[in-house]
Amino acid sequence: MSSETLSSEHQDFYKRFQSFWAAPSAERVLEIIAPDAKIHFTGAGHMDGKTYAAFMGETLAAMEGVKVTPMDCAGNGDVLYIAWETVATLHGSQRTYRGVDRFRIKDGMAVEEHVIFDSAVLTPEGRGGIEYAPE
Repeated sequence: MSSETLSSEHQDFYKRFQSFWAAPSAERVLEIIAPDAKIHFTGAGHMDGKTYAAFMGETLAAMEGVKVTPMDCAGNGDVLYIAWETVATLHGSQRTYRGVDRFRIKDGMAVEEHVIFDSAVLTPEGRGGIEYAPE
């Protein structure tokens, strides 16, 4: 992340996103996501911010040892993109996958989020996601 290219609002949001993933919980979702935000989550459809908080609580509980590492970000206007990598135990095996969140930021909060990744990695048979290379 080059702080010279991000607005102060984007820099602040990225730091709070990193803080969220350092200690994630359903309760903390609403520290960065507005309750009435429009959320578009690959494989889970559309929901508002309050529903998303509950959904994330269930998701975090189902992903043993989940660790999300924000890797980079870029912004333009009110839009901020954050690339991330997730490592978690799913269906008995450790899986690593990457994705991107596209946020629309207003007054320091996400009012829209698109969570984009290959959701096949979450299925029991799994798949390596965008970083997958068969052996």
